[in-house]
Amino acid sequence: MSNYYPPGPPTYPSMPFGAVPPEPQRHNRRNLTLILAAVVAVLALVFASVVVIVLKHKKGEFSIPFLSLTSADAPGNQPFMAQPNLTNRPLDNGLRLSAQTGAPDQGTRVVSGTTPGLYMGGSTSCDPAGLGNFLAQHPGQAKSWASVYGISTQAIPYYLDTLTPVVLAADTWVTNYSYTGGSAVPFQDVLQAGTSVLVDSAGVPRVRCQCGNPLGPSASAPIGGYRIRGAHWQGYQVNYITRVAYNTQNVTVINNTTTVINQAPSQAPPPASGPAALLTLLNPETRQLFDRTVGGIIDLSGQPPLNEPLPTPTSLNVPLVAHSDEAAAQNGLARAGDPAPAPEVTRMAQENGNTPPTEGAGRTESGAQNPAGGATSAATESGGNSSASQSNSSSSSAAPTRTAFTGSGDSIGSFTFTDNDQSVTCQAPSAEATGSVSLTCTDGQSRSVDQSSLSQSSVTSATDSTGVWRVSLGGSSVAVTSATWQTLVPTTTETTTAETPTSTETPEVPTTTEETTTQAPETSEETTPAG
Repeated sequence: MSNYYPPGPPTYPSMPFGAVPPEPQRHNRRNLTLILAAVVAVLALVFASVVVIVLKHKKGEFSIPFLSLTSADAPGNQPFMAQPNLTNRPLDNGLRLSAQTGAPDQGTRVVSGTTPGLYMGGSTSCDPAGLGNFLAQHPGQAKSWASVYGISTQAIPYYLDTLTPVVLAADTWVTNYSYTGGSAVPFQDVLQAGTSVLVDSAGVPRVRCQCGNPLGPSASAPIGGYRIRGAHWQGYQVNYITRVAYNTQNVTVINNTTTVINQAPSQAPPPASGPAALLTLLNPETRQLFDRTVGGIIDLSGQPPLNEPLPTPTSLNVPLVAHSDEAAAQNGLARAGDPAPAPEVTRMAQENGNTPPTEGAGRTESGAQNPAGGATSAATESGGNSSASQSNSSSSSAAPTRTAFTGSGDSIGSFTFTDNDQSVTCQAPSAEATGSVSLTCTDGQSRSVDQSSLSQSSVTSATDSTGVWRVSLGGSSVAVTSATWQTLVPTTTETTTAETPTSTETPEVPTTTEETTTQAPETSEETTPAG
């Protein structure tokens, strides 16, 4: 009987039951499997090698963590808010917090968050209601943002209402959080003086207004264990960087010096039902201190009731604890769940005297951040410890090196440059003046300069992209190697006039009122998205 094959592509009878496939086919499959396994193994080794290479940075097995520098007007790293709504500007050096404020601590200065004058107010602009609206309309960002503080997204407007806007009066080390891959990723960051932030009643920065990124206390590691990433700004010095003391630390005056005492604060924060907390801020216009109530600037009417307790400022004022070993390594910590610094970070800080290296920086930039401070030490790091070294550097064909700025104040007091292979330092008068002023120079030559060209704004505009400040002396422009700031002394006539702002300090209350009024339209917007 003939077999029947259905229509379609030709088929062939199957092998008889129990037949064994040809042996060569089995070898081919086995070989193919071995080849694929080998390829996968090679790719895994290559990937592992790349990871190891990335994690190594001239320190054997140790990956040196980064400490970013973020200027006041920078949009921020991976910001939470897609379109920053504020424009900040660097702070006038005359308003910078004194470098003697706080106590020396691991290469920086630690200070109590409620120190009078630590922050500035007055014309501060920040939009917490706008941030709340943005997060209400972006659930992904809101969930990540709220996770930093351990709250739900429904509690965001209530938490924002516990904060108050201020301006940093010193370069401040914080833990910043970028919005990366749908999560809040921590990184160590120094915010330039002049940056607008929201702080809590303990004076701890909690939000960077420019981009909406959450902020927290810095990692408990010495600054010398990091490498600096980012451009130095005018007035930047590593030993001028401040951070707010943790809740286990006191910054106490002992024998006219400030000392860090690692113990719980003696005074507990006021209870929630008690009087509102106050921060003593500096008015940048009048240079006078005034008190500002913390929080209470958002209209929460119409919001769903708060069904969870908000974290207290004390409970949040602790060193960074990473949630993964990778995040711990990137922030200079030993391991996940532990605030202790990595042993390699501590060892590196000891080796370099707590002076962190700068990524891609030459010797001049190291001099600019020399913790010893002063024009002499900066010049020493830049090109030797003598004027002859500076002369050799300037007489070569190399481009001028970055100007090293030291000190504080509102005008340049002295500066050094090279003239005919000779290092020359000129001193400017300390009294306020207008027009051209005479300089006293070490080479005995008569020189003059326009007083306005020594001001902070003029110096900033005359500093090129490489960090070199050039000043015009009698028609010729010179590249300055180092410069020191000073605070000009008002003349007798101007001193009498300057007394006027003291009497206008009384209207400080209207300043707060204006801020509250300004927030009114914002709070109405806050109700719409959240309701």
